[in-house]
Amino acid sequence: MLEVVVILSVLLFLLGAVLWAGGGKTLHEAQGSGIIETIPGALETLPPPAADLVVLSYSMAYGLGDSRQYGRRGDPATVYDRLDAVIETIAASGADVVLLQEVDFASRRTYDVDQLQYIAAALGWGFVARAITWECRYLPAPFWIPQRHAGRLRAGQGVMSRYPLMQNTRQRLSQPLTQPLLSLLFSPYRTVQMVDMQCGDRTVRFLNVHLEPRDTITRQRQAQELVAFVRHVATPNCVLMGAFNSVAAEVTARPDGPAVSQDRTLDIITSGLRDRLRMVTDMHPPSPVAAPDYRREHALIGPGLQTVETQIVMLDEPVSDHLPLVVRLRWALPLVTQNRRPHHEHL
Repeated sequence: MLEVVVILSVLLFLLGAVLWAGGGKTLHEAQGSGIIETIPGALETLPPPAADLVVLSYSMAYGLGDSRQYGRRGDPATVYDRLDAVIETIAASGADVVLLQEVDFASRRTYDVDQLQYIAAALGWGFVARAITWECRYLPAPFWIPQRHAGRLRAGQGVMSRYPLMQNTRQRLSQPLTQPLLSLLFSPYRTVQMVDMQCGDRTVRFLNVHLEPRDTITRQRQAQELVAFVRHVATPNCVLMGAFNSVAAEVTARPDGPAVSQDRTLDIITSGLRDRLRMVTDMHPPSPVAAPDYRREHALIGPGLQTVETQIVMLDEPVSDHLPLVVRLRWALPLVTQNRRPHHEHL
């Protein structure tokens, strides 16, 4: 009897420890907080609206160097070097707005640096909005190496802007169906972050997305959920960018038939949003042939915006397995109403 009591006590203690470690969530709602933050010491005068709007998207792997190794830690100098490299890339691009994925918000594994605030302050930008997608008191990863555990974790996606941000919401996407129950306490949620920006007398809606990187079936299900959400919220001045994590360009040859794509994520998104947003296809370089191991991102733009230039930024030392994508946009010209008589009117 005593042995049974001891075993039950140990199991209850372990369960309590797991629940404690997986807790500590500051946001429980699926739709996020709506908070817009300002950066102390940022430039007080707003830049005048320009003819072009430059948007950059970058999945920065939390400054850890590889987004596939959640528990990995680097030394402080290496983490700061990677953050400074992100800052230099943004500054060199001439971006007005940046959509970031895989950002740490003062996590122990990256030495308690709020990376979103750090980057925006270094750029002198005044406005940021974050979407928390991954949070727990203690992340025991990698599992078998306690001295390398990630520990306290708070991370997600962020939008930074030179111009005022007006609203910030998030929409959670579904989780992989094969995850063990308790692992949900320690796993990131894939999310669409929606932020509105005021640029002069125009409002631009940015949709910052991060889809499942590993499970193709889950990613395609998330793509369907993304389409349903975007169809309700898309505006003419709308930009959808982020980490789609799609490998649609890769095909596998079947012995009994032609080559077939193993990932329909982009097909689902582009076909489902065909009447709302258009995929930007003219990119320079056309494909990152010099960096075959890095993921290529994508952008979808509303009809109120024209694409002037789209560039995949080729870096000597990328900070993650994703390459930054820069899109230069211009306001579409208004339709000209011509004075035409109805076809049934006689001269």
